Amino acid sequence: MLKKILFITVLCLSVSSVFAVELIPTQELLAGYLQKDSDMKNLALELKKAEISRESSQLDKGLNIKLATGNMTFNLGDENSFSVKPSVTASLPSTSNLSMDVSGDFSSQNGEFKFNGASANVSLDLISSNKINNEVQKLQSDRKVLEAQRNINSKAIDKEKSFYKSLSSLLSSISNLVSKQLSFTDDINSFEKTKLEGYSESSSSYIRAEMKYLTSERDLQTAVHNLINDYKLFYLDCGYDIEIPEDIDFLLLVPDDISAVAPLDVTAFDRNQYTQIESTLWNDKINELSRSVNKNLSLTANGGYSYTESNKSSSVNAGVNGSYNGLSVSARVNVPIQNENQQQGKGKQSPTVTVGVTYSPNTFKKNKLSDETTAITIEQEEMKHDSVYDAYETAVQERIIKLSDLEWTKTTNQKNLEMYEEIEKSMNEYYKKGLISDKDYLSAKNNVSQTKIKQLINNIDFILYNDDVKTMFVE
Repeated sequence: MLKKILFITVLCLSVSSVFAVELIPTQELLAGYLQKDSDMKNLALELKKAEISRESSQLDKGLNIKLATGNMTFNLGDENSFSVKPSVTASLPSTSNLSMDVSGDFSSQNGEFKFNGASANVSLDLISSNKINNEVQKLQSDRKVLEAQRNINSKAIDKEKSFYKSLSSLLSSISNLVSKQLSFTDDINSFEKTKLEGYSESSSSYIRAEMKYLTSERDLQTAVHNLINDYKLFYLDCGYDIEIPEDIDFLLLVPDDISAVAPLDVTAFDRNQYTQIESTLWNDKINELSRSVNKNLSLTANGGYSYTESNKSSSVNAGVNGSYNGLSVSARVNVPIQNENQQQGKGKQSPTVTVGVTYSPNTFKKNKLSDETTAITIEQEEMKHDSVYDAYETAVQERIIKLSDLEWTKTTNQKNLEMYEEIEKSMNEYYKKGLISDKDYLSAKNNVSQTKIKQLINNIDFILYNDDVKTMFVE
């Protein structure tokens, strides 16, 4: 058994292996990893909901028309009559809250159709916050769609980071496993040497060597078991299956398609697109837009025309309603323009004027307190500006330092690889000539393998660095 384990260990660390595992290309694994994520699907649905909500909001702000029959009354007696008062209402909130309604009064008795009268009314806002509110609501609807799109992009980047972190962890496990294989070989050789030196099985030297060998064997078996399970779970997360025999050369699990990527220059991005700054500037825009209208002042105008068939009378009316800081004023004038009784000299109708005034002192006080609150809010917004710009500067410096560290690691790994490859080449010649032991050659070969894995991990770190930079800014 001991010789079999030693043979497998040496075989795994040797130049080639008879066992092979078919690896899925890394980009295909990543695509499967993203596709299986339920959060991505949910965010896509959230985007659809935001788009539907925006469309619904746009309909509310557009031309609205309502047709109504009004109350229809049927008399089922001998007279066989009915009456109906249909109406049409049209409104356009985006245009000064303009609205118009037209209604009529019709009846029929014993088959004779009769027109009883009609009226028409128009109203609109001369001064109000309605137009600004509509614009704010439109911007907010567009913002929800934009943020839903950004959430999908951010989630995709987060999942990519999770994928590569898992892959980096697997590469580190392979590196540790290769080191354990080499340590196991050393412990086997030490144990065999102890037995050859004639120590009895009850001696302390023999027991220490045996315990070290057994511990090393258990650690190696545990590492092999954990690595195989971790690789299987990783492939399952990507939508694939993989079979890995325990006696494989685990270096064959190291992918060869993770190329180095060019690092992003964090200083080349627009500062105003930094996530926190962009969000703050957008909120400032909305807040300033909302504060640009005087909510304490409003003025509405309306007018109409009515006609009554019974006395051939008609009139026009017009009115205004205004309010400012708790003071409300309304005025309305009604002017008769035609009357059958007046034409017959039975009476004269004169124009009428209606005026009303109300005042609420508490409204004035509340508006004043609201202005004080607004001033404090503006000061807080200015303070937040300093905070987010400081956060940007800190984040940029952190990325610059991180990139410098990655570049240093990349250079160091390349120098070490060139050195270890030269040493391994020389040790291979010595090994073939019998000048050095298995241990010495395997140690030199292990250094090359470990450094190559470190290079791959460094390549992944550059990918993760770029993802971190991307998440700092919004499109």
